Amino acid sequence: MSERNEQDNQLDIEQLENEEQEEELIENEQIENELEYREQPELQEQRELLGNESANKNAEKPAAPAQSGSSLIVPWVIAIIAIAALFFVLIRNPSGGGLNETVGKMDGATFKTADLYTEMTKQMPEGQQASILDSLMTIKLIDLEASKAGVFIEEADLQAEMDKIKKNFGTEEEFSAALQQSGMTLDALSEQIKTQMKLRQIFEKQTPVTEDDLKAYYETNKENFATSPKQVQASHILLATQEEAEAVLAELKAGKDFATLAKAKSQDPGSKDNGGELPLFGRGEMNAGFEEAAFALAKGQMSEVVQAESGFHIIKVTDVKEAVIPAYDEIKDEVKQTFFDEKIQTEGEAWMNKAKKERNYKNLLTEEPEPTSSASPSASPQAE
Repeated sequence: MSERNEQDNQLDIEQLENEEQEEELIENEQIENELEYREQPELQEQRELLGNESANKNAEKPAAPAQSGSSLIVPWVIAIIAIAALFFVLIRNPSGGGLNETVGKMDGATFKTADLYTEMTKQMPEGQQASILDSLMTIKLIDLEASKAGVFIEEADLQAEMDKIKKNFGTEEEFSAALQQSGMTLDALSEQIKTQMKLRQIFEKQTPVTEDDLKAYYETNKENFATSPKQVQASHILLATQEEAEAVLAELKAGKDFATLAKAKSQDPGSKDNGGELPLFGRGEMNAGFEEAAFALAKGQMSEVVQAESGFHIIKVTDVKEAVIPAYDEIKDEVKQTFFDEKIQTEGEAWMNKAKKERNYKNLLTEEPEPTSSASPSASPQAE
């Protein structure tokens, strides 16, 4: 009996641990969703910087499914910079001592930054040294091209950009928590932002844009500049089969009350008792098929049968809250910044490849060393 009780206790402990893990995952997802619509277009990349560092640390793990609508594509250069950000700050050593700075000591031994660097590189997986070197070289290449173009980032401008990022997180505590979760330091983030600002200004100098161009871009991408997103409130009836849904739709078109039919026939336990009513939702909160149909309807309109992941829906939109979009003149600096950030996404890699070629860029850790005379077969010592 005692052995049976021990097994039961072990099962109870495992169940409690699993429940705690599930609660933690749900809590993290809720926090991410809560932050999702706080972001302005020019700040979305900054939040991605924090997430990208964490992603690089877990590159060997299978990627989790991306949450719909949570972010734009991360600019290619940020993915490069993020790999080396912390390493760059460490080796640069803000205290000013360089590689000879004493970082540890005890009786009989002293440890320099160079010792720490050497040990870190020894413990890196194969290929990681080359990857970090490539990142450091890329940052330096952007610095050189910025100097060539006459681009210099004032500390006041960098601080203003950092302040915007912090403001986007609501409180200093939320910002610090995001940094800690991503494993980044404030200096590392600052280095990333500074490099991004340099690259943006390089592109501004190389490809001047007119006011008319920016206004046209704003008109085409208005929803991306919304201070609050468009939201829809809807009721729905969920059925298991197309035939059932068509039969209910026919009843609705014949004049039957939507809420009454939802209570009687909907298979969604979360909404049927409320007549199928759902809370307000924005883009990215429902599955794609349901969202597309709901956002295509005007207030008071009812859909045909909509097939989605959860089954067959009939949707009736009961309210629409349009996105709040500032006028162009209120956000023209933001529009310009977003315009060039998008240009960096689409043209940045080609620009970087051209710059590398012009500067004879070579990462010797990724290239096969050229054979020397001492390595030729005739010069090699023969086994006795």
